[in-house]
Amino acid sequence: MMKSEIYKSFHTPVWIIHLVIPVVGAALFVWYDSFSAMKEMDKVYLYIQILSVVFPMLIGVVTAMASEVEQNAACCQLLLTCARPKWMPHISKLLLLMVFGICSSLIAVVGFGLGFQGLGYGTVLTETYVKMAVLLFISMIPLYFIHYMVSFLLGKGYSIGLGIVGSLLAALLLTGLGEGIWWGLPWGIAARFSSFFLMTRLVKERFLQYNGVIQSIIVLISFTFMMAILLIGMFRKWEGRKSED
Repeated sequence: MMKSEIYKSFHTPVWIIHLVIPVVGAALFVWYDSFSAMKEMDKVYLYIQILSVVFPMLIGVVTAMASEVEQNAACCQLLLTCARPKWMPHISKLLLLMVFGICSSLIAVVGFGLGFQGLGYGTVLTETYVKMAVLLFISMIPLYFIHYMVSFLLGKGYSIGLGIVGSLLAALLLTGLGEGIWWGLPWGIAARFSSFFLMTRLVKERFLQYNGVIQSIIVLISFTFMMAILLIGMFRKWEGRKSED
């Protein structure tokens, strides 16, 4: 099933989005940082936080595109006529989107890091950029489940709209409004995680010592597990019906 999803992805812009957007984004920020008067660490913090804010919207778009491909294929005929349980092709499709997501995160963060180091900034090591990319992706896993179900059950418009709202919410949770509640919302965890982890590389503190980190890890694990069970349960008897966009 994964092999089939890979073949289908070659005929959609999904893989292009996961490749082009992070490359262009990283290149633009490296170019901007080449003449910006901001301090070195402020530039890294800004880039990671912007990625954390934009990521939910991109997840909403790519899951919407994935559902649209199946809708155009005789109204999800390939998913509905699968000889295996109906939820298995959905898990395969979602896993492939996650593989694309981790690759995109690595390209965006590590690519920026390498370019940033090329400008002469060496405070943050390449290893740290790799770990931040992985941490950023892990923080977004629950959103993949949410947007995937919304895309197939309600429609692509709802997924894209939710992605836009999620990005706005992620930005708000970075401010003082998010203090004390960010750890309970998947949209607010990614930026805080990345910022805290970056701070640990500079001040030699433990990542788990920061307020809300342990609670947010519990929320991520619990939320992902519940969303996975909900997805399997809902798509076991799914018949391809969805609301109009």
